[in-house]
Amino acid sequence: MPLGLVSFIILISILLGACQPQLPPSPSPQSTSTLLPATSVPPTATATAAPSPTPTPLPLTLWIDPLLPLDFLKKISLPEGVLKAGTKSEANLFLSAGDPPGNNLLLAETWQSYALVAPFFTIQDNLTLAQLRSIARGYEPEDQGLDFDILLVRNQDNALVSHLLNMSASTIPPGNKIDQVGDELFRPTVKTQAGTWAILPFELLAPQWKIISVDGKSPLDDDFSPESTPLTQRIILSTNLADLSLNEDQLKSLVPPPNADQTQLTSLIMTGVTAMARDTAFIMSTEGVLFPGTEIRDFMRAADLTHISNEVSFYDECPFPDPDYPGYIFCSDPAYIELLADLGADVIELTGNHNNDVRTLYRVDSVPFTLDLYSEYGMQWYAGGVNLADAKEPLLIESNGNKLAFIGCNSYGPEIAWATEDSSGAAPCEDLGWISDEVTRLRSEGYLPIVTFQYQEEYLVTAQSSAIRDFRLLADAGAVIVNGSQSHVTKAMEFRNNSFIHYGLGNLFFDQPGFYITYDGIIQKHFFYQGRHISTQLLTITLEETAKPRLMTQEERQKFLGNVFEASRLLKE
Repeated sequence: MPLGLVSFIILISILLGACQPQLPPSPSPQSTSTLLPATSVPPTATATAAPSPTPTPLPLTLWIDPLLPLDFLKKISLPEGVLKAGTKSEANLFLSAGDPPGNNLLLAETWQSYALVAPFFTIQDNLTLAQLRSIARGYEPEDQGLDFDILLVRNQDNALVSHLLNMSASTIPPGNKIDQVGDELFRPTVKTQAGTWAILPFELLAPQWKIISVDGKSPLDDDFSPESTPLTQRIILSTNLADLSLNEDQLKSLVPPPNADQTQLTSLIMTGVTAMARDTAFIMSTEGVLFPGTEIRDFMRAADLTHISNEVSFYDECPFPDPDYPGYIFCSDPAYIELLADLGADVIELTGNHNNDVRTLYRVDSVPFTLDLYSEYGMQWYAGGVNLADAKEPLLIESNGNKLAFIGCNSYGPEIAWATEDSSGAAPCEDLGWISDEVTRLRSEGYLPIVTFQYQEEYLVTAQSSAIRDFRLLADAGAVIVNGSQSHVTKAMEFRNNSFIHYGLGNLFFDQPGFYITYDGIIQKHFFYQGRHISTQLLTITLEETAKPRLMTQEERQKFLGNVFEASRLLKE
């Protein structure tokens, strides 16, 4: 049934002439000799012999598929000796979307990746390709619960997206137009409007958009394969000449790299509370140290970087855990670090308010021992240390060309948990002046600052006013992500301009029997590309057997995210 409200925004297909980038003036045919040198017959020794004629080199002429978008074409630069063909029949080089014409010789290939996106606070995770095609044709989605009103596509992507959907552009119903945006992101007012979806080229992804998988595939998958991702197009350079070789520089100028270059993409897992003590520790000591990570191990390890906020220090004389221990002074057996190692932990956050419990209970400073243990396992840490200066030092990591800076502090206390000029502990937040200045400095040096708080604890999904004030302060200073690591329940989240703020992720490894609201939590997966934060995925978990988180079922996930998103919508500027 035609859907009046549903519109697919695809504008006029790019005409061949308008699609082409402004290319340098075509060189004369003689310049092609550097690519296809002429052959000649050497003169004979007889002075009266006439030289053999030298064949004229065949000019190389390139045809560019009109399906290709303007942004792609701007990356093409004709090398010396290659001309632009006026028509396909005039060409002997072909840059095509799909298979090469005829039996052409394949010279090089690249890929153009798109993603189906929706506003971040959308619960839907996946559509089938058949559902997407139906929507594109203006028909009612099969899923009547789908939060969808309109689908946007940029003018210049019209032809190629239509090709990927196996439909002609003329069959796609026009809708309300949106400004041509080029390299800029879509306007925030569009991104936050419920029901507004889009098909975007990979390079225009932004955190305010949630990627919707198509047939279970997206360009952010750990096992991304362009051949099997529905919205990714193969683009090939071919020739109908029998023998043609172009050097590496010439191929690079004619065939741009993939717009989703996996070598420039960094994935980061971030988690909430870990406290390997009490009943959690008892399960680890009886069922095996690795038992709690059984259900989440694979996706935790698949990320480029994995963050754990471990609140409890290791102590080599920590007693065997008592699951019924009623107190709040903790230590962890050093053997438990094997769980963090097995999950691929790279970054350890030390804002926790239990880091100096061993000093309180046993009069032993176990922080240096704990840091040595992290170092032994190749883990780096931040927001804590052997003294105040050490604790305030940001952790700088460069991954696949993306410069990340981790920094954090503890505002909650207790005072015993804070580092001083000559004693171990967490970095105190103080008045937030020092950390705000550091965030601004790091951003000015090209880093993407990630700030984590050990904030005041309370068991509400909504964000408290003081947290809103302080978290937004750090976002305004330049942090791309601001997380509350303290909360035992998952709390509201929001965007502050282009910064992602989450007021509490909930527990990862920590037992709180009887407080069932603490059994559900979120693991964040962030993505960074070419120096930008481009996307955040929310992996929803629930606790089983007191110590073992698992991914929620679809029904559990919808109910859980519905509550969290509703609390998020209550946040006001």
